[in-house]
Amino acid sequence: MTQHDTAEAAREFLERTGLEPTLNRILVLSAVAAGQRPMTAAEVHARILREHRINRVTVYRILDLLAEKGAVNRFSTNERVQHYCVGSNHSHFHCTGCGRVQCIANEKLHFDETAVANALNLAVSHVDLHLEGLCPACARAAG
Repeated sequence: MTQHDTAEAAREFLERTGLEPTLNRILVLSAVAAGQRPMTAAEVHARILREHRINRVTVYRILDLLAEKGAVNRFSTNERVQHYCVGSNHSHFHCTGCGRVQCIANEKLHFDETAVANALNLAVSHVDLHLEGLCPACARAAG
């Protein structure tokens, strides 16, 4: 997907959710969507600064708004750092060695909302699983 396609998809999403598609909102949502892994607000800010001046506090406020509207997923690690990503039906793994965070498809873990709902006899609409441990590189280094 090109940068233009990502920006256009961000603009369309903002319009569908009733948010004004301002340039800053489009840039923030596009930056998160283009990320190869969950990003911190500081990383989003740095990515946007490569091409556009934007205030750090503005990035935080927009990320909060996008999380409230369901445009981005927001979760924190044990370091109390918020991470943001897009997409649904996935969980997150945080390496306690190097700090890297990655998305993991729930299908890979063999569960989804329906499976969890059936197992627990509950009406589950969303599953948010946070995994912690060591990535392969950190596990090898730990010996």
